[in-house]
Amino acid sequence: MAYKVLISKEAEIELSVADCYFRTKDLEKAFRGDFLKQLEFLETTSISFQKKYKEVRIILFYEFNYSIHYIIEANTVWILRMLNQRQNF
Repeated sequence: MAYKVLISKEAEIELSVADCYFRTKDLEKAFRGDFLKQLEFLETTSISFQKKYKEVRIILFYEFNYSIHYIIEANTVWILRMLNQRQNF
C-alpha cells in the first residue's frame, strides 16, 4: 500500500534549518539524499514502526542524527517534526 506523505509547517522549518547547517559543512546533498530515502521508506512501509507515544511513530535517518516523528491517518503519513537527536532541550 502506498501512503501519501505530507509535511507539517514545523517539520518544514526544521528541515530548512538542517539544510542551512549542512550547507555550511558541504553535506547538504548527502543530508537531502538521506531524507529522501526516509520519505521513500515511509511511502511504502510506514506502518512497520511501533508507536512510541500516543499515535506517534519515529524513523531514524541512516547517516545523520535526525529522526522523523510521524502519525498515520487513513492512507496519509503526516510528518510532525524532524528532530536532531543531539539537541539539548
